[in-house]
Order: sequence, then C-alpha cells, then structure tokens
Amino acid sequence: MPQTLSLPRISTNVRFAASALLFPELAGAWAEHLFLTPPRRGGVDAALDLIDARSSFVEHKGRHIATWRWGSRDAPLVVLAHGWGGYAAQMRAFVFPLLSAGYQVIAYDQPAHGISEGKLTGLPDFAEVLAEVSWHYGGAHAFIGHSLGAAAAGLGLATRKVRFEKVVLVSPPGDLVGYSRRFARWHWMPEPVRRAMQSAIEERYGVLWENLEVARLAPRLSTPALVIHDRDDHWVPWTQGAHVAQLWPGARLMSTDGLGHGRILASDPVTRAAADFIAGRSAVANVAAGTQPAPLY
Repeated sequence: MPQTLSLPRISTNVRFAASALLFPELAGAWAEHLFLTPPRRGGVDAALDLIDARSSFVEHKGRHIATWRWGSRDAPLVVLAHGWGGYAAQMRAFVFPLLSAGYQVIAYDQPAHGISEGKLTGLPDFAEVLAEVSWHYGGAHAFIGHSLGAAAAGLGLATRKVRFEKVVLVSPPGDLVGYSRRFARWHWMPEPVRRAMQSAIEERYGVLWENLEVARLAPRLSTPALVIHDRDDHWVPWTQGAHVAQLWPGARLMSTDGLGHGRILASDPVTRAAADFIAGRSAVANVAAGTQPAPLY
C-alpha cells in the first residue's frame, strides 16, 4: 500500500530539502539529530504492564536506564532487549516461558526509549547499555533481542563487551547502510547529505558503519544462535535475518508467516521456541548455512 504523508511531514521534508541546498552543513547536522532520535513510545502506561516485576534503574553515562526483573536471583539470567522505537513491555511474552524453564529475566528500556533517560541514541549505545545491564546484574547466561536490540548483541559479542552462552535474534537487521538510504529517501534527503550524516555519526561513536553490520560481524562469532524472522516482515525483510543466520557459524533459522515485525513478539510458538532453545530442549530448526536466502535487495 502506498504511504500517505501528513501535512506536517511534507512541511518537514520540504524544509529539509531546501536547507540541504542552501545550508548543507546545517542539513547534515539536522540529519544526524533526526536519525538518532527514536520515536518515544511506551512511557509510564507501558511500564504499568510490568508491575509484577521488580523495577530499578541502572546508570550509564549519566543516563538512568529503567530495568525490570523477574525470578530468583540464584537462577541463570536471560536479558531481553527491544528494538528501535520500542519499549521493554514489548518483550513481555518471553518472560513466563523463561521463568517456567528455570531462569530469571531482565528487561529494560533502551536509552532515549520508554522511561529511560536520553534524547539521542544509536546502535553503539544499545551495545554498551546491554553490557552495562548484564554486568550490573552479575552476568547473563543468555539473551533475546528484537530488531536493533538483536543487532546490539552481535556488536557486543564481536567487541567482547558481553558474553552469552546462547542468543536468540528476532528480526535482526543486516543492512544498516541500506536502511539509512531508505531513511534519506523518506525525508527527501540528497545523497551528499546522507553521506555527511553517516560521517557525523561515525565520528560521534568512533566506528565505521561497516563495522556495525551484524552480517559483517557474524562470521567471527561462535555463540550458539537462533534467528527467528517472519517472511511478511515489511520493516526488516526476512532476507536480512536469513542472511545473518547463514553467515553466523552454526546458527539456526526459524521462519514464521503472517506475524510481521511486531506481532512476532507476542507469538506463543516464537516465545516457546526461544525458551526451548536457551534451555537446550530443542534444536528448533536446521542449521541455517543450508538455506539460500534471496539477495538483500
């Protein structure tokens, strides 16, 4: 279905296109700010859905990160991480299957998301906060992440900021540069401005974008991994998750249908499969190296 632009969105894009021609440096700075500003969803109302958990805050670089904890402190820990524009309560459906399997569970709002503090954030922040939360609670046995939250685990493992015995990556993106090009088209952003935005973000975090790509990092990772991706995901195409699984040594791929990018988090077969994989009760799927996903584009 064609997307419909609202009048405020059209106004923003027109101003962006005009400033890109008249003030390219300003346009680059604006683009960086826009790209690193997540939509703010969740908030206090979503946090109320986690009222049965023990809530706390972890400090990271002066920002308070909201966390929620279930289960016995003596049980092995599984960390849950939502994706861009999400919030902790979206991962709620994974909690009960993990508790039933004998684990304790931590979920948290990413920086600049939900009720966590901050205004700007990006994938390197996601990876650092994952490491901080895992360390704060004494180390984690396993991890389940959605979308950019899943990508953060790949980056954290590759840079040895985190260690997990097993990871489950739900709808992981495998092409951040491609996403930035779609983002630029959506905002009527000329390619020189997009490149300036990318350079500014690389300078901010001190890392090249090519070194953030999960598909690029995957071949050097050895942590047992399960990738779960829906074939009808229109936000992060199934081909990206399948490609990540194919490149990650020994990774397994579970494909679903009709769940899209968000509903997959509430699917009983998905949450049970994730808990079973972490508990070692099921291989879930064949090794993904045998798959032949279509090209990323």
